[in-house]
Amino acid sequence: MKRTAVIDIDNTLWQFCDALYGELTKGRPDFPPVERWIDAEFWKPFCSTKTFLATIDRINSDQNNDRFLPYPEARPFLETLRKEGFRIIIASHRRPETRSVTEAWLRRHGLVHDELHLSFDKTVLFDKAAAVVDDAPATLEQAAACGARAAGLLFPWNKAYVNNGFMLFPNLDQVLPYLLAPGPA
Repeated sequence: MKRTAVIDIDNTLWQFCDALYGELTKGRPDFPPVERWIDAEFWKPFCSTKTFLATIDRINSDQNNDRFLPYPEARPFLETLRKEGFRIIIASHRRPETRSVTEAWLRRHGLVHDELHLSFDKTVLFDKAAAVVDDAPATLEQAAACGARAAGLLFPWNKAYVNNGFMLFPNLDQVLPYLLAPGPA
């Protein structure tokens, strides 16, 4: 039986936060820089929920362009997981309407996967996951609670949670050995 790895897109396969910051500062030049995004609600004093979500949606809907490139190690990271026998589910909190653009971006950059899951609930995938890679602390905590080896990239908004049952690393090259290590999570 193949092991399953659930891999996030934004801030896991590419630097989404930089694109988000660039878009949000168009309307609010005083918007705080990424290094000050230390919790999930960092944006609330600076824009409405409607504006924040519309900005995310606009980026997701326009992802397949030359500005939004994956991390250099994203492709070899996914290829190595595949070679090591993982079934790869790319999972993202995105509206289903962004599927074609997301698929095109993944294809364009050779980001191998077996399934694309777009919804606002990734946890439905965790009961069969051997590994989960994401940047959101709550998502990683839930994955670890389900028995998955949970890891992500280190960002200002997740570094305070590093000892909550998952590991955080500076890049995907350092995540990979953790996921491939023998033994339980």
